[in-house]
This record gives sequence, structure tokens and C-alpha cells, in this order.
Amino acid sequence: MRSVLSWMCGCSLVAVAAGQDVHHGYLDHMDLVGRIQSVQVNAPDQVAVRTLGTSREGRAIYLLSLTNDTGSSEDRPQLLLVAGADGRHLMGTELVMRVVDELLESHSDLLDEVEVLVVPRLNPDAAEANLGPLNAGRAGTSRLVDTDRDGLMDEDHPMDLDGDGVIVQMRLLDPSLKHPPTHLVDPADQRLMKTPDRAAGERPVFAVMLEGMDQDGDGLVAEDGPSDVELDRNFMHLWPEHANHAGPYPLSEPEARVMAELVLENPRIFAAVVYGPHDTVLNLPDHRGRDTTGRIPRELHEGDKPLYETLGALYREHTAQSRTTDAPNEGSLHGWLYAHRGIPTVATTGWGRPDPTPPAEGTEPPEAAEDAPKPADGEAAGWLAYAEKDRGGVGFVPWHPFDHPQFGRVEIGGFVPGFRRNPPLDVIEGLAPGHAAFMGALADHRPRLVVAEPEVESLGGGLHRVRWAMSNEGELPVITRMGRDNRAIRPTAVRLGVPLERIIEGSPVYLQRGLDADGGRVAYEWVIRGDGDPVSIDIDDPIWGQRTINVALPTGGDR
Repeated sequence: MRSVLSWMCGCSLVAVAAGQDVHHGYLDHMDLVGRIQSVQVNAPDQVAVRTLGTSREGRAIYLLSLTNDTGSSEDRPQLLLVAGADGRHLMGTELVMRVVDELLESHSDLLDEVEVLVVPRLNPDAAEANLGPLNAGRAGTSRLVDTDRDGLMDEDHPMDLDGDGVIVQMRLLDPSLKHPPTHLVDPADQRLMKTPDRAAGERPVFAVMLEGMDQDGDGLVAEDGPSDVELDRNFMHLWPEHANHAGPYPLSEPEARVMAELVLENPRIFAAVVYGPHDTVLNLPDHRGRDTTGRIPRELHEGDKPLYETLGALYREHTAQSRTTDAPNEGSLHGWLYAHRGIPTVATTGWGRPDPTPPAEGTEPPEAAEDAPKPADGEAAGWLAYAEKDRGGVGFVPWHPFDHPQFGRVEIGGFVPGFRRNPPLDVIEGLAPGHAAFMGALADHRPRLVVAEPEVESLGGGLHRVRWAMSNEGELPVITRMGRDNRAIRPTAVRLGVPLERIIEGSPVYLQRGLDADGGRVAYEWVIRGDGDPVSIDIDDPIWGQRTINVALPTGGDR
């Protein structure tokens, strides 16, 4: 068999820390604080800033409130933007801060009617770790977890063995019983690995694992490091109880807890956009899957399918994004917002793999042989081509030999953490106008509760028929179908403000769970006794608040 070491074509094996900085220019925590302060200073009448709380390591988690009239903002519908729950998805913070600029500069009229709540970085500890001297691809918080259940914590973390500033993969050329082979080199591109097709006679050759050592002698490598609780596994909807990354209980992390408190304190949130590793807009979430009870939709209530089709169409129209990735929904922030709080929620990566720049005019790419094998992982091959042709090789560390103190001769290489999630800053600059336009379109689709004037019909004998209705003239529902079914949001209470003995027909209290989009309507009717006596209709809605409508009854009930 040909040695993998022999195909490297003389590539330099020098440490490549500077050349693999896929987060070049990204905001660290202090830079982000300065950026937030600058936004507020430049627009003091439109931007209010406060801290929601602090991370486990003590870094502030910020909230920006955007509105053109801070005095009346508490009465306005709210749009929520969240980024940075996953420490690997750093571009969400960069994009959200540019969207804030776009909203203030080009969509200021939106802020006349809507308050925009922005959490630019929910997990500052993980972001700071990934922006430091070692990019280990940290996703979660700073809570220590006994991942391998050996009674110790953080005793077997990934290690930068070759000192190049990034944690990538390691493949053992001589696997053992403790580390059996799992992969082989992809014949289409020997930089890529593939799982063997045993039906075709393929057999694994390499054991592939994270760069590191077996520091606790349990036969596993780099399996118990820091940041093992991911915020997008720490919320209540379908919380994966037995998963290491889910935390000991829902909202165990201070970062998740302050996020939940923000949502509970602001019942007027009509929609949310969460930037991270999930997608609900380019690919429609599963609307058929159920949990083990068969009752709870795992991702999307079938009744909300048209709603998410509308959100997806709006998103594609304004952002032009065509590729994305996805991650498990269980315990995610966007899943909780949608399922438990009844909020239509867009989850998006914000950016997807672009096609490599085509060759310059007059040059032809080399033609592949007709019988050349196709890469087993077309997506990985696409990212590799993008790294080569558009990023100057940044994003992929060529496999190179290393003398491992435990395993002997190994190879280290692979994709740099964050490369496939975070584009260069100039790309993000170009994305911001489209995403801000999407926010504007989402706000235009907001629920619009219209309350009709009561109609009073005299029936004679001191009796009167009172008819009253309310409707939603917006293009988003008041509470999703999922939110209505799980009854996490209390219903709207409509009470007739008269003594019970005066009500001849109709109920003194009606409960209504949400209103459908685009003309969803509910009507009420009572027959009551009393000439000229005061009557009121009291509406208590968890989103729109309380309102009283006074009804004048004429004197003399004869028709």
C-alpha cells in the first residue's frame, strides 16, 4: 500500500498558526464591548444597552434595545435577534452587529413601530477561547463535566501537539486493539477521509481522533475536555437528559438562564431570529416526527408548516443564501422559543459554502479523467476546493507526520475549527444588507390585533344583544400552533364586566388561545339585562396586555 506520507508533494510542515487564522479581525470580548458602546454613543435616542447577566467566567452578556421612541417601547411588539450561543459560530455576532448598523441607518422607519431586542453574543466564554492563541473549536460553556464518567473532569482535553495554534484531527497509521481502524483515505482526494464501503470490499486503515493524547490511561483520546455543556442543548424542549453536552438539568448554565428570563420578561416578542448551527429556513423542519410518546412534534407542528414555508421564502428572497448545515434540535434555544413560548423562530447559519471562484478568463481547469472517482463526502470536497481557490489554503491543515509519544508515527491535519462556519469579514459586510432587509420584512409580517367596536341590539324588555370581535390582520399568527397545543402560554381572557345575574346568554369569561394569521377572527355574543347601565368588555392578553372597552346600553328596550 502506498504510504500517505509519500503524496504530500513537498508541502511545508512548518507550524501554520498565522496562516490558519480563520477568525482574522473578529471581535473578541473587549472589542465587542467597545463596538456596542460605539453604537449607543452614535445613536443615543435609538439604542439602549444593558447587561442580562454574566457568563460562568464573569463576562457580561449584553442586550441592545433598538427603537425610535424609548418612552413607549414597552407597548410595542418586539423582534428578538440572538447570536453566539455556540462558541464556534462567531460570524453570528459579526453579522448581528452589522445588521444593527443597517437597521439604524437604512431601516429606521421600522423602529417607529417595532422594538428590536439584540443579544449579540450569548456565550462570551467560548468565543473568547476560540479567538485566543489556541483555536480548539470550543462550543460550550465553562462548566466542567465528567464526560467519560471516570470521576475526574477536564483530565483528558485536546492538545495542540504540533504547536500550530489549532486543534485538528489525528490519524493513527498503525491502529491497535484499543484504537481500531475506522476510516481510509478517499481515493478521489487523499486529503479527505471516508468510512469504508464494506460491500465493495473496502476495509478501514486509520483510526481517526482529535489531536491529543490519552492522558488518563483509559484508552480514549481527548474525550474529556472543558466546555462540555452546549447552550443549544440546555433548553427545555426535548432536553436530551442523558447527553453529556446537555448539562445536569435544563437552564443549568447562567447564559441559558438569563436568555430564558429575557424572553419571559418580554411577552410581546412576536418573532425571533437565532444565528447558529441550526437551519429552519432553507430546509423545512420535519413536520411528521414525534417524540417517544407519539404526541409531541420533534421539530415542527404540522399546523405550522405553512408558516415556516412563508418564513423560508422570505428569508431566501432577501438573503439569497442557498447552502446551509443543520444540527440536532433537542434542547436548542430556537426549539424552546418555538415550541414552549409560541414564538415563530427562524434558526439560520447566516451563510453557507460558496462555490469556488471560477478560473480567470482564458484559462481552463484541468479536466478530470472520465473514470476518476468521486469524493465520498461531496460537501467536504467543496469546502476543500473553496479553501484552495478562495482562501489561499486557509482552513485546511495538510496532513503531516508527527512522532506521538504514545502512538509513535501519526499524522495531524484536517479542517481548521470554525473554517466552515465563519467567512472573512468582507463577506459578512456583504451579507448584512440582505439580512437587515429580511428583518424588515419579518416585522412587516407581524401580528396586528384589530379590536372591533361592539354592536348593541335592543331586544325589548330591558334586554340587549352585544356582539364583539377581534381579529389578526397580520401575516404571522398570535402564538404558533405548537405553542397553543402545549398550552405553555396562557390564553387570552375576554370577560364581560357585569354582574353574573344580568347575563342571560353567553359566558361571563371566554378563553382564546391565539389567532391565526391573515384574518384569523373570533367573535363573541351575549344577551344581557339592563337599560342604560354600564357594561365593559375586559381583554387580558399575555402578549398585548390588558384593555377595557366600554359598551353603552341604550335606555328603553322596546324595538
